[in-house]
Amino acid sequence: MAEKKDTVFIKESLEKVAEGRIVLDVGGGERFGKWMRPYEALFKNCDYRSFDYDSSTNADVVGDIHAIPLPDASVDSIICSSVLEHVINPIVAMRELSRILRPGGPIFFYVPSTYPYHARKGHYADYWRFFDDTIEILFEGFSEVNVHKRGGYFMALSFFCPGQHRLRGILDLVASSLDTALKTHERSTTAGYYVFARKAK
Repeated sequence: MAEKKDTVFIKESLEKVAEGRIVLDVGGGERFGKWMRPYEALFKNCDYRSFDYDSSTNADVVGDIHAIPLPDASVDSIICSSVLEHVINPIVAMRELSRILRPGGPIFFYVPSTYPYHARKGHYADYWRFFDDTIEILFEGFSEVNVHKRGGYFMALSFFCPGQHRLRGILDLVASSLDTALKTHERSTTAGYYVFARKAK
Protein backbone atom coordinates (compact mmCIF):
# COMPACT_ATOMS: atom_id res chain seq x y z
CA MET A 1 0.00 0.00 0.00
CA ALA A 2 1.16 3.54 -0.79
CA GLU A 3 0.77 4.80 2.80
CA LYS A 4 3.10 2.05 4.03
CA LYS A 5 5.65 3.06 1.39
CA ASP A 6 5.32 6.65 2.65
CA THR A 7 6.10 5.53 6.19
CA VAL A 8 9.12 3.51 5.06
CA PHE A 9 10.49 6.41 2.99
CA ILE A 10 10.05 8.85 5.89
CA LYS A 11 11.68 6.56 8.46
CA GLU A 12 14.62 5.61 6.24
CA SER A 13 15.20 9.27 5.35
CA LEU A 14 15.08 10.41 8.97
CA GLU A 15 17.50 7.66 10.00
CA LYS A 16 20.04 9.16 7.57
CA VAL A 17 19.28 12.68 8.75
CA ALA A 18 19.80 11.61 12.38
CA GLU A 19 23.36 10.50 11.58
CA GLY A 20 24.36 14.17 11.63
CA ARG A 21 25.81 15.73 14.79
CA ILE A 22 23.67 18.89 14.55
CA VAL A 23 20.17 18.47 13.07
CA LEU A 24 17.94 21.48 12.42
CA ASP A 25 14.17 21.00 12.15
CA VAL A 26 13.15 24.05 10.12
CA GLY A 27 9.63 25.24 10.86
CA GLY A 28 9.41 22.56 13.54
CA GLY A 29 8.27 24.92 16.28
CA GLU A 30 8.10 22.99 19.54
CA ARG A 31 10.73 20.24 19.72
CA PHE A 32 9.41 16.97 18.29
CA GLY A 33 5.96 18.42 17.81
CA LYS A 34 3.15 16.98 15.71
CA TRP A 35 4.28 14.36 13.18
CA MET A 36 7.87 14.16 14.53
CA ARG A 37 6.90 12.69 17.91
CA PRO A 38 7.06 9.00 16.81
CA TYR A 39 10.60 9.54 15.48
CA GLU A 40 12.07 11.24 18.54
CA ALA A 41 14.12 8.18 19.57
CA LEU A 42 16.03 8.31 16.27
CA PHE A 43 17.64 11.59 17.38
CA LYS A 44 18.81 10.59 20.86
CA ASN A 45 22.48 10.63 19.82
CA CYS A 46 22.55 13.99 18.04
CA ASP A 47 22.00 17.66 18.81
CA TYR A 48 18.44 18.14 17.50
CA ARG A 49 17.34 21.79 17.31
CA SER A 50 14.08 23.32 16.13
CA PHE A 51 13.86 26.54 14.12
CA ASP A 52 10.76 28.72 13.80
CA TYR A 53 9.82 32.34 13.14
CA ASP A 54 7.43 32.28 16.12
CA SER A 55 9.14 32.60 19.51
CA SER A 56 6.00 31.38 21.30
CA THR A 57 6.73 27.87 20.02
CA ASN A 58 9.84 27.75 22.25
CA ALA A 59 11.96 26.84 19.23
CA ASP A 60 15.70 26.58 19.85
CA VAL A 61 16.44 29.05 17.04
CA VAL A 62 14.07 31.90 16.15
CA GLY A 63 14.30 33.86 12.93
CA ASP A 64 13.28 34.41 9.32
CA ILE A 65 13.76 31.48 6.94
CA HIS A 66 14.70 34.01 4.24
CA ALA A 67 17.73 35.03 6.37
CA ILE A 68 18.44 32.21 8.81
CA PRO A 69 20.59 33.50 11.72
CA LEU A 70 23.19 30.72 11.47
CA PRO A 71 26.64 30.60 9.82
CA ASP A 72 27.36 28.91 6.50
CA ALA A 73 27.67 25.11 6.66
CA SER A 74 26.87 25.12 10.40
CA VAL A 75 24.38 22.24 10.50
CA ASP A 76 24.91 18.63 9.48
CA SER A 77 21.33 17.72 8.55
CA ILE A 78 18.01 19.48 7.93
CA ILE A 79 14.34 18.58 8.23
CA CYS A 80 11.90 20.91 6.46
CA SER A 81 8.35 19.58 6.36
CA SER A 82 5.21 21.49 5.31
CA VAL A 83 7.00 24.84 5.50
CA LEU A 84 7.73 26.30 2.07
CA GLU A 85 4.07 26.70 1.11
CA HIS A 86 3.85 29.21 3.98
CA VAL A 87 6.84 31.44 3.10
CA ILE A 88 6.83 34.41 0.77
CA ASN A 89 9.82 33.33 -1.33
CA PRO A 90 10.43 29.55 -1.35
CA ILE A 91 13.45 29.81 -3.66
CA VAL A 92 15.24 32.24 -1.34
CA ALA A 93 14.30 30.04 1.62
CA MET A 94 15.73 26.98 -0.11
CA ARG A 95 18.97 28.83 -0.85
CA GLU A 96 19.22 29.64 2.86
CA LEU A 97 18.73 25.99 3.77
CA SER A 98 21.49 25.04 1.35
CA ARG A 99 23.75 27.78 2.74
CA ILE A 100 23.60 26.59 6.35
CA LEU A 101 23.88 22.88 5.43
CA ARG A 102 27.37 21.39 5.31
CA PRO A 103 28.55 19.97 1.96
CA GLY A 104 27.26 16.42 1.61
CA GLY A 105 24.70 16.97 4.37
CA PRO A 106 21.25 15.41 4.00
CA ILE A 107 17.87 17.11 3.95
CA PHE A 108 14.43 15.56 4.42
CA PHE A 109 11.74 17.71 2.88
CA TYR A 110 7.98 17.74 2.32
CA VAL A 111 5.72 20.14 0.42
CA PRO A 112 2.07 19.84 -0.63
CA SER A 113 0.97 19.70 -4.24
CA THR A 114 -2.75 19.20 -4.90
CA TYR A 115 -3.90 20.04 -1.41
CA PRO A 116 -6.45 22.32 0.33
CA TYR A 117 -5.79 25.85 1.53
CA HIS A 118 -4.55 25.62 5.11
CA ALA A 119 -3.51 29.01 6.45
CA ARG A 120 -3.82 29.70 10.16
CA LYS A 121 -5.06 33.24 10.50
CA GLY A 122 -2.88 35.38 12.71
CA HIS A 123 -0.05 32.84 12.58
CA TYR A 124 0.87 31.94 8.99
CA ALA A 125 -0.44 32.37 5.46
CA ASP A 126 -0.69 29.75 2.70
CA TYR A 127 0.90 30.91 -0.57
CA TRP A 128 2.14 28.09 -2.78
CA ARG A 129 1.65 24.60 -4.23
CA PHE A 130 4.46 22.55 -5.78
CA PHE A 131 4.87 20.22 -8.76
CA ASP A 132 7.55 18.09 -10.43
CA ASP A 133 9.07 21.10 -12.18
CA THR A 134 9.23 23.08 -8.93
CA ILE A 135 11.04 20.28 -7.13
CA GLU A 136 13.71 20.30 -9.86
CA ILE A 137 14.27 24.04 -9.33
CA LEU A 138 14.33 23.82 -5.53
CA PHE A 139 16.90 21.03 -5.52
CA GLU A 140 19.39 22.46 -8.00
CA GLY A 141 22.79 22.07 -6.40
CA PHE A 142 21.76 18.94 -4.50
CA SER A 143 22.76 15.36 -5.22
CA GLU A 144 21.07 12.02 -4.48
CA VAL A 145 17.69 13.67 -4.96
CA ASN A 146 15.11 10.97 -4.18
CA VAL A 147 11.50 12.05 -4.70
CA HIS A 148 8.57 10.12 -3.26
CA LYS A 149 5.04 11.25 -4.11
CA ARG A 150 2.32 11.17 -1.47
CA GLY A 151 -0.09 9.04 -3.46
CA GLY A 152 -1.70 9.89 -6.76
CA TYR A 153 -4.99 11.36 -7.95
CA PHE A 154 -7.22 9.67 -5.37
CA MET A 155 -4.98 10.49 -2.42
CA ALA A 156 -4.95 14.14 -3.51
CA LEU A 157 -8.74 14.10 -3.92
CA SER A 158 -9.23 12.56 -0.47
CA PHE A 159 -7.92 15.68 1.27
CA PHE A 160 -10.83 17.68 -0.15
CA CYS A 161 -13.49 15.44 1.44
CA PRO A 162 -15.51 17.16 4.20
CA GLY A 163 -14.34 16.00 7.61
CA GLN A 164 -11.23 14.39 6.11
CA HIS A 165 -9.19 14.81 9.32
CA ARG A 166 -11.59 12.53 11.22
CA LEU A 167 -11.75 10.02 8.35
CA ARG A 168 -8.03 9.98 7.52
CA GLY A 169 -7.52 6.27 8.23
CA ILE A 170 -10.25 4.98 5.93
CA LEU A 171 -9.57 7.63 3.27
CA ASP A 172 -5.87 6.68 3.17
CA LEU A 173 -6.77 3.02 2.74
CA VAL A 174 -9.31 3.59 -0.03
CA ALA A 175 -7.26 6.23 -1.87
CA SER A 176 -4.07 4.15 -1.72
CA SER A 177 -5.88 1.10 -3.06
CA LEU A 178 -7.33 3.03 -5.99
CA ASP A 179 -4.05 4.82 -6.77
CA THR A 180 -2.18 1.51 -6.75
CA ALA A 181 -4.78 -0.34 -8.82
CA LEU A 182 -5.02 2.40 -11.44
CA LYS A 183 -1.34 3.44 -11.19
CA THR A 184 -2.29 7.08 -10.81
CA HIS A 185 0.83 7.73 -8.69
CA GLU A 186 2.84 7.33 -11.92
CA ARG A 187 1.15 10.43 -13.34
CA SER A 188 1.55 14.05 -12.33
CA THR A 189 -1.19 14.55 -9.73
CA THR A 190 -0.18 13.94 -6.11
CA ALA A 191 -1.06 15.25 -2.65
CA GLY A 192 2.56 16.20 -2.03
CA TYR A 193 6.26 15.42 -2.36
CA TYR A 194 8.62 13.82 0.13
CA VAL A 195 12.25 14.40 -0.84
CA PHE A 196 15.52 13.07 0.55
CA ALA A 197 18.60 14.74 -0.90
CA ARG A 198 22.17 15.72 -0.08
CA LYS A 199 23.88 19.02 -0.66
CA ALA A 200 26.53 18.61 -3.32
CA LYS A 201 30.12 18.40 -1.98
